[in-house]
Amino acid sequence: MLIVGTGQSGGQIAEELLAAGRLVHLAVSTCPEAPRRYRGQDVIRWLMELARHGPDVGLNGLQVEQLPSPKARFACNPLVSGVDGGHDLHLRELGRRGVRLHGHLDGVDDGDLVVSDDLAERLAQVEAAFGQRFQPMIDAYITAARIQAPAAEPRAADDWLPAAHSRLNLAAEGITSVLWATGYRLDLSILDLPVLDEWGYPRHHRGVTEYPGLYAVGLPWLTGHGSALLSGVGRDAAFIAERIAAR
Repeated sequence: MLIVGTGQSGGQIAEELLAAGRLVHLAVSTCPEAPRRYRGQDVIRWLMELARHGPDVGLNGLQVEQLPSPKARFACNPLVSGVDGGHDLHLRELGRRGVRLHGHLDGVDDGDLVVSDDLAERLAQVEAAFGQRFQPMIDAYITAARIQAPAAEPRAADDWLPAAHSRLNLAAEGITSVLWATGYRLDLSILDLPVLDEWGYPRHHRGVTEYPGLYAVGLPWLTGHGSALLSGVGRDAAFIAERIAAR
């Protein structure tokens, strides 16, 4: 089995197949890893609290206006697992347990998979992302909101690397199935209206599109990090409901 992509779906499926005794090959992307729990709480809860209440204490990092580009609306979420109450999910650890880690899948050539030779760099980027972006925001929120939280526990250094391969023969490796865990893109072509931007995303303000009477909720980063999550869509939905009622 080859899984392409290491977002939440790819990483979690790889772990489950490994536990079922399957030989798993995993083409590594650059989705960030994160600790399941950080400073006494589930990391997703911290992010949701930051999205909801961060602006109240001057922290707006999880609002759509702070994204570096429109493309960032479709970035993958941190890699964690909810199995058995939730736990960390680290690619190097999966590799040590038997998952065959590889670089980016570049193509197929006469029965061979061609993969990039930058696995070490990819793993380093995956592991650094939480400390570069999410951790500083959470720490700043804890300080600004005067929340009593335990100190952060530093993650132990890990430089384990598997043997590198630039080509894999499908038959020799016994790969008969490929699971694409590469995310998805919006397809709102059903809307026969000139309201979509170059990314296929509705042009809008807080879900109120440019076309009178047309609204959007539940899209990634509609107004902030939680817009596409069950725990975060309510605020956007309430705003849209008020606008609809006002009509």
